[in-house]
Amino acid sequence: MRRRHGAVGRASALAFPAVVLVASLLLAPWAAPARAAAPGDKPVSAAAALRACTGKALPEYRKGACLDDAAKALRERLGALVERRLAAIAAVATRPPSPGSLAGREDAENWRKAFLAAQGAWEEYFRRHCDSLYDFDYHGGSAAGQLASSCKIRLLGARIDELQEAGS
Repeated sequence: MRRRHGAVGRASALAFPAVVLVASLLLAPWAAPARAAAPGDKPVSAAAALRACTGKALPEYRKGACLDDAAKALRERLGALVERRLAAIAAVATRPPSPGSLAGREDAENWRKAFLAAQGAWEEYFRRHCDSLYDFDYHGGSAAGQLASSCKIRLLGARIDELQEAGS
């Protein structure tokens, strides 16, 4: 009995470092001050976040919280990237209009509207798709929350990478 209790204690001790590891993997590139996306920004590894939260070292009751924390960290990272993109778009308004290039208030406003429409459409897809997994595909079962969070991690990671590539 004592040995079993020790194994549980070790698993619990590993739970917190896994959450810290996931958060550090996801947030490290955003610790620097706001700037335009650069080619050096690290791509998101949804697979690494999922492995850290679903490995055997983490007890089952901690996996859901770890996945939820990872999705929240990615959500924050995406929000920061969207803000940087909007700042870059706003900077276009300060350039004098020039044929063949994005410059001037009209170009900036058109780009801003198009970007916000695209981001809004993505947000709607993100919400509906991952929510439908929880509500319908997995019928709210015991693993539905983890699977919905995994969906969010995959989609958020892909969107972050997509915006970083477009901004480089």
